[in-house]
Amino acid sequence: MITSKSNAWFKRVRNAMREHTDEIVIEGPKPVADAIKAGWKPIVIPEFSPALLKSISDTKTSQGVIALFARPRWTADEVFSRTDSVIVALDAVQDPGNVGTIVRLAAAFDAAGVILLPGCADAFGPKAIRASAGAILSVPVVEMTAEALLARGVPLFAADAKGAAAPPPARRAILAFGSEGRGISDALRNAATPIAIESSGRVESLNVAAAAAILL
Repeated sequence: MITSKSNAWFKRVRNAMREHTDEIVIEGPKPVADAIKAGWKPIVIPEFSPALLKSISDTKTSQGVIALFARPRWTADEVFSRTDSVIVALDAVQDPGNVGTIVRLAAAFDAAGVILLPGCADAFGPKAIRASAGAILSVPVVEMTAEALLARGVPLFAADAKGAAAPPPARRAILAFGSEGRGISDALRNAATPIAIESSGRVESLNVAAAAAILL
């Protein structure tokens, strides 16, 4: 059992939780087991003392199991190679919980992948991973600029209250969702077909993850 904060594995796990650049951390017995079942091999499943787990855990109550994995790497070509589904693009969605939830939705509705545009929270941070409920290891997630996205030439549709209430295409299309505060950027808005979600009008707008669930 590891009991010291000076231990090399403790430092490595802590750094992965903070930086999640090359390695990521998954917490909880079920998420870790699901990741292993899906074919992901943990770098290490350290046995930390309860005190160390409490100090490093991203949750209020430690779930007792924590594992270190290599950060998945996907390419834009892998995402765009599928033409039988849609691609989800997130434009400056800053809440990691929303990002993780949308990754989970992308898995649930078999989207080709999730594109993170500049300003988005990292889908591989602890909160986003937890919100994805393990889907982060099965959904291709890549970072792109708006210019690179538009250069792909795939029809772009954006969630926008000013658009028409019409269903989006079911394949070979990009569904874009903007930030919680200002919506999608002008660069995307000028190139996209806006799609609104018809509602009662009793609320001004929907949470971005709720909008993604409805449109997907």
